[in-house]
Amino acid sequence: MIFSVGIIHGANDLQLIQKKTQKHSQLFFFTTLLMYIGTVLVGIALFYLLPGFGLLFFVGFSAFHFGEQHLESKLEIDLSSFLKAFIYIGYGAAIFGLLFTLQWGEVHQVIYLISGQFISKQSTEAFFFIGLGIFVISGLFSPNLRGWLFFEIVLLAFLGFLFSKASLILGFGMYFVVWHSIPSMQDQLAFLYPNGRKREWKYLKSSVPYWILSLVGLAGVYFFFDLRSVAFLPLFFSFLAAITFPHTVVMGWLKLSEEKPSPSSSNASNIPSK
Repeated sequence: MIFSVGIIHGANDLQLIQKKTQKHSQLFFFTTLLMYIGTVLVGIALFYLLPGFGLLFFVGFSAFHFGEQHLESKLEIDLSSFLKAFIYIGYGAAIFGLLFTLQWGEVHQVIYLISGQFISKQSTEAFFFIGLGIFVISGLFSPNLRGWLFFEIVLLAFLGFLFSKASLILGFGMYFVVWHSIPSMQDQLAFLYPNGRKREWKYLKSSVPYWILSLVGLAGVYFFFDLRSVAFLPLFFSFLAAITFPHTVVMGWLKLSEEKPSPSSSNASNIPSK
């Protein structure tokens, strides 16, 4: 699920940039491609040189990433950016804290293999309750979100049941694909092809080269370094972090440019959620 839909949902970042900027020259494309690859390499270097900080950075970015995609349509447009970010991070932290706590047995092993640091179950529980508290209290200041709070809490309870019954990789995969990737792809389709026919095929066709490149890169690292099976989960999450970082940066830039439109981009609205 993650290797298909999960990766494909972030494989059209360059097309989203071109759509927003209305620049389609080969020079702009290759310049953007090099910058994107450079961002991926920075993420890899961060995990390699500073694994503890890289892991914390990834969790923080992903918390915002997941929160924005899930809650953006439920918040008022004129709500302050600071309060929005606060709510997004709180929601994402609640998701991660819930998963980390209910799958602590596997999580602390993965974190130790990546960063060499031990994380206690009390720490993951505190992370969950702090995130949940931020989300609920901040959500009370948003009239729109206030009406969704009960539903979102019930949804968190359902995810908790799922996380407690599934393995770490299955629980994360279900959330990442069903609650994040598929809604994100729907938003991207509406932005890239608002009136287009066969837009799903066009989207998939443009995604395939980057999807194949990602899988080849992961497989190459796994087999080239002759990693044991016990090292697969740390490699997998490190790989996912490296490709998620530039995607989050791109989507954040698109949202920021939507809030502060320029004359040249006035015809490119309705930027998709992450």
